[in-house]
Formats: sequence, structure tokens, C-alpha cells
Amino acid sequence: MISRTRRLVGALALIGAFAAAAPASAQTTVIKYSNWLPVGQAMRMEVIEPWIAEVEKVTAGRVKIDTLPKVVGTLPAQFDVARDGQADLVVFIPGYTPNRFDILEALQMPFVSDNPEVLAPLADRFFRKHLASYGEFKGVHPLSVYVVSPGQLFNNKRPLRSIADFKGLKFRSPQPSATQALTLLGAVPVNKPVSETYELMSSGVLDGTLMPPESIPAFKLNDLVPYATIVPGAIYNTVLVLGINEDKWKSLRAEDREAITRISGDAFAAKIGAAYAKGDRAAFDGLRKAGKSVETASPALVDEMKKVLAPVEKDWIEKAKKKGVADPQKLLDELRAEVAAASRGK
Repeated sequence: MISRTRRLVGALALIGAFAAAAPASAQTTVIKYSNWLPVGQAMRMEVIEPWIAEVEKVTAGRVKIDTLPKVVGTLPAQFDVARDGQADLVVFIPGYTPNRFDILEALQMPFVSDNPEVLAPLADRFFRKHLASYGEFKGVHPLSVYVVSPGQLFNNKRPLRSIADFKGLKFRSPQPSATQALTLLGAVPVNKPVSETYELMSSGVLDGTLMPPESIPAFKLNDLVPYATIVPGAIYNTVLVLGINEDKWKSLRAEDREAITRISGDAFAAKIGAAYAKGDRAAFDGLRKAGKSVETASPALVDEMKKVLAPVEKDWIEKAKKKGVADPQKLLDELRAEVAAASRGK
């Protein structure tokens, strides 16, 4: 009788152990994603949503990303949203919070690159090799650091064929180096997130915007910008970061972190670059078909702009030194050398 009771107790204990273990092995970690990108936008549709599906696949369903019904907080506050755990996963734009991510601005200097297929994946590699050690993203793990298309000039007043044509035009600026560039060119920068551009232009608060060409149709601006000016080499680039709350990241299994890392980083960034390059071509084609003016700045204007905008780089060098970068000029020289090397392969 005692033996049979012991066997029963043992069997029940074994069943209990299996019952306890089963949920653990099948447990799904849900990551909350704060999305601010509109339906139809290239980054969202062509890269982020497929990446979300891939995360679940490469982790065998152990990690699932849940896109929240609306953005948590404001667009400029997305870094804090992730750091503070209000959401787990965000895309944040460091340039929306000036004087906070100063060292990262190396990737945003004038005339670094106008090709997102080159600079987007290179930005992630350059960040990890040269910039990550400065710890500007404390509390948020950067899954991918990248650029989209460089901002080009769109306005509703006139073609921009000389420095004088910029005078007095009120342009939306997305980040500090662009703000400084517009000021030096004689325009009036207005620092606002991309999500507010339509309202500000349609109400007459803005005359134009610096913006990736792909984003003009995505944010429904085609009819508001009859004049587009393409600056070869680009006045600036905007860095974006796909970031996850550090504690949430560390809570994932090691093999899941490794699997997600493999499909993020420069691989994710390369897909962003390709999507934006394609979107830019489509955007300019759409503007031309609609009878809008799309002009490329002349070599003479570009040379003049390089001289006028030289203080942007000089001021960043001083700012970077104060943040602990021993030789900022060497950093920029290496960035441009890597861009040139990568461009030869395209």
C-alpha cells in the first residue's frame, strides 16, 4: 500500500514537473512596438513589417512583436519611450533632440553621401566600430543604426538656383546640422517632426521642407511642393535608430538575441537604403508627371554651398571634442573614405 502510494506521489510529481516546464518552453515574449510611420511609407511596409514577421520566424515563435494601435508619446520622445519602458521597441530620430546625441552627428554632416544604398548599411557598421563606445544610447539597445534618403529641398515659392533664392524661406528642419545649414544659406529653419509638415505647409506656416524625396508622397505633400531642388552630395543625412529597451533585450534568450541580431544591424539598414532609393525615384517621377519643377543644383551652386556650409563641420568638430572625441576630423575623414570605397562598388 505504501509502495503504491509512493508511486502515485512520484507520478503526480512528474506530471507536475512536465506541466510546469511546458509553458516555459512554449512561452512567447511579446515586444510592444510604438509605431509612428503611416501606412504606405517605405520603411514601414518594405522593411519593418517584414522584419517583424522574420523576428517571430527566426525565434521559432518565442519572440513576437505587437504593433501598438498608436504611437506612444510624441515622435521626438521615442528614445525616452523605449528607455523608460513605456514601449519596448521604437524607431527614434536622434536629431529631434538637439545637444543629446552630438557624436552621432558625424553621420549627418553636409556632403557625406547622397546615396542611401551606400550610406545606410555603412552607417550601422561605422557606428559600431567608431561611435558606440561613447554610450550615447544608454538604456536603449540599438538593433540597427541607419540613414534614409538624404534630405532634399522642396518649397512652394520658387526654384533654388542661387544662394540668394534661399533668403527668407521658412523651411522645416529635422535636426541640428540641417538647421545650421539653412541658417547659413539665409533661410529660416523651423524645427518640427515630419509628422507635422503637412499641417504647417497647408496653413502657410512653412514655405518648404528638407525631406527625403520618398517621404513627399508618403506624407501627402505632392500638391504642396511645386519646386524640388536636388543637391548632389546632399546638405545632410538623417540618422534613425531601431532600438529596444535594454532590459527587455537582456530578458530574451541568448539564442533569440543572436537570431534577431543577424537580421538587424547593417542587413536591416541595407534594406532601408534600397527601399528609399526606389521610393526616391518614384517620388521624383510622380512630381515630374504632375508638372512640378524638379531641378538639380548646378556645380557652381554646389561649390558655393560647400563654402557657405563649412562652419557646420567645423562646429561639430568642436562639439565632438567637448564630448570626448580625441580627433573628430580623423573620424570624418575615415567616414568619407569608407563612403568613397563603398560607392566604387555600386
